[in-house]
Amino acid sequence: MGLGDTKMRVFIAFCVACLLANCAASGVKVSEQQAEAFKVGTATYSEVVAALGEPTSTSVASNGSRTAAYNYSSMRSQPQNFIPYIGPLVAGYDNQSSAVTFTFDQRGVLTATTSSQSGIATGANLAAGTNAAARPYEGVR
Repeated sequence: MGLGDTKMRVFIAFCVACLLANCAASGVKVSEQQAEAFKVGTATYSEVVAALGEPTSTSVASNGSRTAAYNYSSMRSQPQNFIPYIGPLVAGYDNQSSAVTFTFDQRGVLTATTSSQSGIATGANLAAGTNAAARPYEGVR
């Protein structure tokens, strides 16, 4: 095996490790600061959608008011998961989620906003039931 083969194997191993370390995410991420930028009584549904994109869910009440929700969730593996032989026994995951809801009246004018953020570290197998990380995600990413 030549030096070129060794470099290629190291490169492939590095690429595989990078792929495994990525997190999974879904939804539309909206921070509290982004939500606060829209002023109650003046912002409209069209302005919110133009700035943030399509909401993950919408609903219309019988009185004609509309609610637009932007939900986001992500999960990231913790570094100890990749320790050979031991990793599967002490696996941990950082979970983050956010939900921002905009409520509009019949004319499409913003009447209220709500925002919630959460970050939880979970453990699997031997780490189950414990806080697997010193700190879960801080802030919305």
